[in-house]
Amino acid sequence: MDMTRIRDHMVEHHVTRRGIRDRGVTEAMRTVPREKFVSPGCEEFAYEDTPLSIGEGQTISQPFIVALMLEKARLDAGDKVLEVGTGSGYTSALMSRIARRVYSIERHERLALQAKERFEKLGYHNIDVRVGDGSKGWPEAAPFDAIIVSASAPAVPSALKAQLDLGGRLVIPVGRSEQRLKRVTRTGAAAFEEEDLGGVLFVPLIGEDAWTAAHPMYTATAPPSPETSASGPGSPRNAEGEGMEKIQLPGGVLDHTAFQRRFWAIQRIAWIIFTLLLVACLLGLLGRGGPFSRQTIAFPEGAVDFPVLSRWKAPEIMTVNFAPSSEDRVFTIDAAFLQSFSIEGVDPPEKATFVRQGRIGYVFPGNPAGSTQIVFRLQTQLSGLCRTTIGIDAETRAQSTFIFP
Repeated sequence: MDMTRIRDHMVEHHVTRRGIRDRGVTEAMRTVPREKFVSPGCEEFAYEDTPLSIGEGQTISQPFIVALMLEKARLDAGDKVLEVGTGSGYTSALMSRIARRVYSIERHERLALQAKERFEKLGYHNIDVRVGDGSKGWPEAAPFDAIIVSASAPAVPSALKAQLDLGGRLVIPVGRSEQRLKRVTRTGAAAFEEEDLGGVLFVPLIGEDAWTAAHPMYTATAPPSPETSASGPGSPRNAEGEGMEKIQLPGGVLDHTAFQRRFWAIQRIAWIIFTLLLVACLLGLLGRGGPFSRQTIAFPEGAVDFPVLSRWKAPEIMTVNFAPSSEDRVFTIDAAFLQSFSIEGVDPPEKATFVRQGRIGYVFPGNPAGSTQIVFRLQTQLSGLCRTTIGIDAETRAQSTFIFP
């Protein structure tokens, strides 16, 4: 499935509209397929502006936060950069499309191997991955022009500051009770400038110069008994073969047991609904005027043939039929309707138009000899659900239409 259009939509709506202006970052986000870096079954959610679970109690950060960190790191084409906390590999992949060389450290071997495999499949050959303590950095490859840390530390690790080149930038979430995104710039041999970029929420950075594995995210909700201290071969098992020990995870991090089972069930239902809607859409598009694509809304003084399923960036029509009358007839519609549909023409043309209380009115001359048919030629502008209120004379009706991407 080609997700280029969805990827462009993510960059437009979740990145550039929220103030990210670095062209290198936006172009990288238009190029790197984020759906390749999420867990199987989560591809449809890859371009939502939300973190997603990737296993091992880790998450792939929401696109806007990733874009913000990359922009604040001020990456250049000749830079050598380090990412601490490879995770799924998405941020490293983005950096590899901007910088000359990327070094990436992950403490979970399974995640590191998965990320390396993704890089190889996608042809991203300027990324080196290793398993290790990210709080210690990668001294053999130092100094770095930029370092991005994708996990939160209680304080800025001194080893990472020491591995910055002169003028190098370190972007890292820091905090104990409240996390703040910091940018540390090396201005001299022992001089650093620190900036606060705002509040964030990341998983903890586990390491010698950061949090220990006893961080609350990885601590059981109650002291384990000797029989259940670990989920190994001798641990008690529940009916589904999982360890009995429960892990308390903070907000924003998905639980990998009961919650995730519910998540997969909802996802399957969503796929079924999506498939049914897609079939209905295709039937409607292939047979213009078919039972799935349009709806006739009746009024005392006429009727409106309204599209209920449409395709993005495709032409549409809306037909208004006025009953015989010697007086002028008025058709009204919400002005917000034009955000989803632009009106390319009206046949025959309206006698006059007006705007009142957020609604557009089109005035047409009456015809006492018979009914009058007005055709609005439309062009779909945005995908998604569109709700509007339409009316003939004083009567109005609420109507919805869905524009498929």
